[in-house]
Amino acid sequence: MVRVPVDVATQLLSQQTSEDEETLGALLRSLRRSLAHEGIDDQLWDSLDAVLGEFAPPAPHDMASIAVRLRTSTTKLVEVVPYLLRPYPLRQMQRLIFLSAEHPRPEGTLGHLNRFAMGILSVLDLMGDDAL
Repeated sequence: MVRVPVDVATQLLSQQTSEDEETLGALLRSLRRSLAHEGIDDQLWDSLDAVLGEFAPPAPHDMASIAVRLRTSTTKLVEVVPYLLRPYPLRQMQRLIFLSAEHPRPEGTLGHLNRFAMGILSVLDLMGDDAL
């Protein structure tokens, strides 16, 4: 989140607003992208790449930290998806929440990370360009 100094915020809030649909549409798209970036950061992309990318699977000693990063990203997605997607993707989000709550045995960790990463990708796919 970007912090705005009080004097800048006061100046911005005192300006007249536009009622032009084109301007409001552009503002809405910008706000949605900003919100998406709250839940979709470089660490998420790095984690997805580690699990599903060209050099997957990750080393066993990296899997626990990747799982933590995917859980953190899931929490952020749960917060922002209601503002970004209509209709709300209930099935995909429930699956993601269930995967986030799972803590498999060591021998099941890689399969779990694959399912978890694919669940996150399904939500990002629904978000489309807002996820980039």
